[in-house]
Amino acid sequence: MSTTPWNKPILARQRSSSNFIVTTVSVAVFTDIFLYAVIIPVLPFALTDRIGIPKDDVQHWVSVSLAVFAAAVLCSSPTFGYVADCTQSRRIPMLLGLVLLLGTSLLLCFSTNIAMLLIGRVLQGMSAAMVWSVGLALVVDAVDGQKLGEAMGWVGSATSFGTLVAPLLGGLVYSGAGYYSVFAMCFALIALDVVLRLCIIEPKDAKRWLKAQEPEREPLIAEADGIGTRERRDQPNTGSSAETNATERPTSPSLKKLAHLLSKPRLLAALFGTVIESGVQTCFDSTLPLFVSSTFGWEATGAGLVFLALILPTFLGPFAGALSDRYGPKWPATIGLLAAAPLLVCLRFVTENTIGHQVLLCALLAGIGLSLTFVFGPLMAEITWAIQEGSDDPTVEPYALVYGLHTMSFSVGGILGPVLGGLIRDRLGWPTMGLVFGVANVVASVVQIIWTGGPLRLSAGQSA
Repeated sequence: MSTTPWNKPILARQRSSSNFIVTTVSVAVFTDIFLYAVIIPVLPFALTDRIGIPKDDVQHWVSVSLAVFAAAVLCSSPTFGYVADCTQSRRIPMLLGLVLLLGTSLLLCFSTNIAMLLIGRVLQGMSAAMVWSVGLALVVDAVDGQKLGEAMGWVGSATSFGTLVAPLLGGLVYSGAGYYSVFAMCFALIALDVVLRLCIIEPKDAKRWLKAQEPEREPLIAEADGIGTRERRDQPNTGSSAETNATERPTSPSLKKLAHLLSKPRLLAALFGTVIESGVQTCFDSTLPLFVSSTFGWEATGAGLVFLALILPTFLGPFAGALSDRYGPKWPATIGLLAAAPLLVCLRFVTENTIGHQVLLCALLAGIGLSLTFVFGPLMAEITWAIQEGSDDPTVEPYALVYGLHTMSFSVGGILGPVLGGLIRDRLGWPTMGLVFGVANVVASVVQIIWTGGPLRLSAGQSA
């Protein structure tokens, strides 16, 4: 297909650059997570004031509302990932997900009964599944393999930052300006997301105008022995036509290919680690606001502010990803999971309404947030490296489908976290909740040290 100078898009190089695409995907996942989490500190009060739920039933419906979102993501992620791999555009599914997100946000904003609230959360979860599956695959398309861990670290930071800053802002805005002001903030964020997604030019499309210059990325290859370092293969000549570029992705990922990928222990280990990491994060969504309310007497503002202790460490996500690029994902993920375990168990020592216990809670939450920062990004990058291990042509692997499985895993944790967290706290107490999730972290750390980055090798000269 021939092109002429006057139909070259404005700022084509910048709009197709890896930095811009990583930024756009980071904002996209931040927006999805933000809209999921912004009503966490607001929901207990909105359920009683707007919907009329009895106070004794609030914990139940808070947990259910969080779980149905995760269930929607769980059920729709593989489908959206498969469809994205069958199409030749990542941009169009992301825009469709944004339209769905806007509609569901309007539904949630004006919900006055529990059915509207739950339907809105289901549709919101479907939107998130589309954006996550396609967005992470777009990052893989655009980023050089030697910087993939760092790029995923930025996406991971945006994810964690959205999960943690949204309750903070939700509580503050709700207390200061009311319910509808919370959603006004959400719609402003969606507007920014719209602009960025519309500006994206996919790297394969940008080659029409930038064919005389060096490509934005080269295909990624994971070494056959499975250790952390990667070698890059010379990129095949893709030409300048849309037809040639279209061959870079498969038209129909096969079940045989998926079965082969799921037989790789390192991929399964990364997905399992994602389940545990997500479960630990989301268990606080349904339990922490109610715990600080009953223990310290804090209202929505305090329930939102306490999440700040978990927010700050997430800015180290790119650093954790860079460590993964340099040394492999095994040790960052293993140490992160293992370090969080005793901190979760020590939550049992927060029992009294004193300054000392409030400081202790914040310190423990900060330590947990720091530990999990070294899990999320490296495991996301590990999924790509596991896919490409032994691949004859990494450019045609079903990335969107497999990242749909990653999103499924995150959603499984998102279901287990709030449901089990709320159930255990109600039936057995806050100390037991911390113990259960601490033990889960220890189990996950053992899995990571054995299989992540390839099987553990103890002989001299070999490292994972």
